[in-house]
Amino acid sequence: MALAAELRDSLLRADSGAWAVKSDAEAYHRCRQIAFGHYENFPVAQLALGNKRDDIAAIYAFARLADDIADESSQPAMEKCALLDMLERWLSDPPMQHPIMRALSRTIVRNQLPIDVFRRLLDAFRFDAALEQFPTEEAVLAYCSNSAAPIGELMLRLEREWNERTAPHSDAFCAGLQVLNFWQDIGCDLQRGRSTIPHEWIGGQPLTWAELSSSADLRTMIAGRFDRMVGRLLPAGIALSQAVRRKRLRLQVRATFAAASVVWRACQRRGERFSRRPRLRWWHIPAILGATLFAPRTS
Repeated sequence: MALAAELRDSLLRADSGAWAVKSDAEAYHRCRQIAFGHYENFPVAQLALGNKRDDIAAIYAFARLADDIADESSQPAMEKCALLDMLERWLSDPPMQHPIMRALSRTIVRNQLPIDVFRRLLDAFRFDAALEQFPTEEAVLAYCSNSAAPIGELMLRLEREWNERTAPHSDAFCAGLQVLNFWQDIGCDLQRGRSTIPHEWIGGQPLTWAELSSSADLRTMIAGRFDRMVGRLLPAGIALSQAVRRKRLRLQVRATFAAASVVWRACQRRGERFSRRPRLRWWHIPAILGATLFAPRTS
């Protein structure tokens, strides 16, 4: 869900207007409102448990604002990119009345987080703002390394769990979540003018919603390709849950994998009917809890 336009406009001002803050506590409170006040397919809000809740809120509030600039603003691509450039400058010189930048600057210093990870996120949002497309599967994975992988890396860094053992599993798992989201949203993305289908799957040319709607065979082929990509990447979540040391983090990874698996199975059942968007429902909770507590093991 997008930020309200009035809120987004306030957060694009260095003084933040009505959302200006005077203390760290107020800044983190505002970030919690922004980060955890929205429905998400994957149980992001669960990551707020524990003593890293405020740090996670600051990271997600920053990502929420950047995502809104890229996807929700009606401004031309060049102006969107200029706003994202402004956010990048704020990373180095944060306006301290701004709730997100004040909180994020404290989080970065306290946890010794590398600024480059946030810059990679902004690169992905610039890609989105320009409505760029993917010529190949490799281009999709390169995008995932900027869009999804940084979030996983930051969560692990907050818990001191980012290392040679966890990093490859985290990157693959996050890529799997991103590709699953592309598959889930094929229909609505195409209808708003964005294609996430690699051109190499469809003869090297972009595809419109009208063209996709007219060919069941084409939709079936694309569903199969996405299914294979997700199947190759998403199970890394199981290995990641076994690689982390902290029990709470292990359960959070398992819960995210279990929720994503529900969406994955729904996409498989949907088949080529891309006008339907699978999503989590309340009745999926028992299955997610069961899979979280009794996760399979990899060899």
